[in-house]
Amino acid sequence: MSILKDVLSDEHKRLKSLVEWYKQEISLLPKGYISLKKRKGRDYLYVNYRKKNKVKSGYVGIASSEKAIAIAEKIKQRKKYEAEFKSIKNDLKEIERTLYGKKI
Repeated sequence: MSILKDVLSDEHKRLKSLVEWYKQEISLLPKGYISLKKRKGRDYLYVNYRKKNKVKSGYVGIASSEKAIAIAEKIKQRKKYEAEFKSIKNDLKEIERTLYGKKI
């Protein structure tokens, strides 16, 4: 039984460090979601985000510009990291329940 406990505690440590890494990486990426608006035949990119209880919109630029593409990629990366972060937190919770004797 101690081998299993050692493996679980190693996995627990690994997941804890991953949680911290994801928190740090997510905090560095821009919040919000991308909104594409068409004006006079051109596509413009906006980033919508919450500030307190209001939804704010920030202009990024023409959708095909390098800046707009870079911000769109960063926001996609943040969404991916948030999904992985949620999955890791669930795994961590399961391991903690198993290690500390609570039912799953």
